[in-house]
Amino acid sequence: MFIVPLWYAVSLFFVLGACVGSFYNVVIYRMPRGLSLIKPASFCPTCNKHIPIYHNLPILAWLFLRGKSACCGNRISIQYPLVELLCALLGALSVILAEWPLSFEAPWTQITNSFALFWLLLAIVPVCAVDFKHHLIPDSISIGGVVVGLLLSLIPGGISPVESLVGVLIAGVGLYGLGLLMTFLLKKEAMGFGDVKLLAGYGAFMGWFYAFEVLIFAAFLGLLVMLPLKFFKKIKGSEAENTSFGEIPFGPFLSIMAPIVYLWGDKILKVYLSFVY
Repeated sequence: MFIVPLWYAVSLFFVLGACVGSFYNVVIYRMPRGLSLIKPASFCPTCNKHIPIYHNLPILAWLFLRGKSACCGNRISIQYPLVELLCALLGALSVILAEWPLSFEAPWTQITNSFALFWLLLAIVPVCAVDFKHHLIPDSISIGGVVVGLLLSLIPGGISPVESLVGVLIAGVGLYGLGLLMTFLLKKEAMGFGDVKLLAGYGAFMGWFYAFEVLIFAAFLGLLVMLPLKFFKKIKGSEAENTSFGEIPFGPFLSIMAPIVYLWGDKILKVYLSFVY
C-alpha cells in the first residue's frame, strides 16, 4: 500500500497556496480599479513596466529584491508577500484539516476535502481584503466558487453533482429572495448580489442545507461584531454620524464561517440545538 506522506502534501499545498496568493494580490489590486485580471501581464504599479517571471516568484522575489522594485527602485508594499505567505499557510492547513496522510486504498474523500478546504480557506483573503474596503466581492471568488464546487462534486467522496447543483440554486435564490424582502422592509438595499453569488458557491461545495447554516452563523458572527460598533457609534454621537463607521459588509462573515461549517457543521448544529431544546 502506497501512502502520500503528510510532509509532502503540506509542502505541495504550501507552494500551491503561495502561487494562488500571488494571483489574489492581482485580484485585490485590479478588481476595485476595474482592471482586467488577465491583461496586461504583471506590471509595476509605479512605473507600469512589465515584471518578468523571475521577479514575480511568490514570497521569494520580495525577499530577493529586499522589498524594492527592480525596474524603478520604489518600495514594494509588504502586503504582497504577506498575502502570499498567508495563503501558503492556509493551503498547508487545508491538508492538515483533511486528515492526511493519504492512502491510495480510499483517497477520494480526502482529496475532495483537501481541495474544497483549500478553496474555502484561501477565499477568505480576497473577500475580506476587497469587501471590507470597497464593498465588492470578486466574481473570480463567487462565480469561481460555483464552478469549482460543481467540478469537485464530480469526484467521488463528496456530495453528488445533483446535490451540488441544487445547492447552488436553492442557496442563491433563497438569499436573493431574503435580500429583496429585507430591502422592502428596511426601505434600503440590505443585501448585495455579490453575497448571493458567494453563498451560491458555498451551496456548490456543501449543499443547500449547510450553505444556509453558513448564512445563519455568519449572521450571528456579524451581530457579535456589529452590536459593539453600534454601541460605540452611539457613544460617539454626531461625530460618528458623518462617517461610514459601522457599515460592515456581510461577505467576510460568510467567507469565515464557510470552512468552519464545512468541517464541523454537524457538531455546531448539535451544540446549538442542545441550547435551544
